[in-house]
Amino acid sequence: MSITRRQFTATVGAALMLPALRVSAAEPDEAYLKELHDAARKEGELTWYVAHLTSELAEQVGQMFTARYPGVRVNVVRTTAQVAYQRLSQDLRANIANCDVFASTDIGHFLDLKDRGLLMQYVPRSHKTFDERFQNYDPDGYYSVTSSNLISLLYNPTKLKAEDVGTSWQALTDPKFKGRVSVGHPGFSGFVGTWLVAMTELYGEAFIDALAKNQPQVGRSIIDTVTTLISGERQVSAGPVSLALTQKARGNPVDVIYADEGAVLMVLPSAIMANARHPNAAKLFMEWSGSKEYASISVDEYNTPLRPDVPPREGVKSISEIKTIQPSNESVRTKVPELIEEWRDTFGV
Repeated sequence: MSITRRQFTATVGAALMLPALRVSAAEPDEAYLKELHDAARKEGELTWYVAHLTSELAEQVGQMFTARYPGVRVNVVRTTAQVAYQRLSQDLRANIANCDVFASTDIGHFLDLKDRGLLMQYVPRSHKTFDERFQNYDPDGYYSVTSSNLISLLYNPTKLKAEDVGTSWQALTDPKFKGRVSVGHPGFSGFVGTWLVAMTELYGEAFIDALAKNQPQVGRSIIDTVTTLISGERQVSAGPVSLALTQKARGNPVDVIYADEGAVLMVLPSAIMANARHPNAAKLFMEWSGSKEYASISVDEYNTPLRPDVPPREGVKSISEIKTIQPSNESVRTKVPELIEEWRDTFGV
């Protein structure tokens, strides 16, 4: 069974106002948004490279934005994080400004782009409405958190009981689950790369060898892990909590176990490119990402909005109720490329 609409991440957003940038402490007033909209209408469009969402939901988000701000079309380019970055890198080498807003699941991409002077300094005023834990992610104001999700243990409850799986990440390397595990690929998915950093920080790089001995099915996107559980091809995986809860609500055989060591917290930024051809449309899009309308998407997607005045769906835990772990930005930046190579050497893919 394929995943079609529901997306595995929640749209939230944050970035704390810097005094030097003189950002308002309140939501942007209508006059400011109207000024941006008028300027954006003259540009007519923006192009959004996005890895946060499924293709269908990304298209829906683009349509919602245009409905809210007529005359500004969103050209959605949805791929996995590493493919998106490769595409952006090719654009930059060719001196082509295709991308206006870049949204990746790999924080290393933003650190690299910022260091190279390729991002526009812009802190969306609307992001001041978000939970303070997700503000000031980049103290210099070049990228802002616009999505968040959790990765935890998932399983197929028609094949296994929760107690069979246990509550440790080490279930993925337990020999009793040989041939029954599903994972994504860190060379394609930023989610998987960050998760792999977290696992190797917990258990060392021997985790990769132990996982390989269990002969997991390796997909590309982390979304694939949920698909394989629902189909019954595999029974245990490391996957996105929100997508699993969405599919569970639809009656599909998948459920969540919150690992004792902690679910991996994915904090997912977006940024405006310094060479954006549609800078006003890009700013308007970033402002809209802090709106209640945009935050409501996370409710629909069974995730916790990080805007405190938008409550989560009934039955969905808030982040404050869940133990989480999160590799540092620098760890992700430095370790993911090395781990991708080790992964390919180990798995041959």
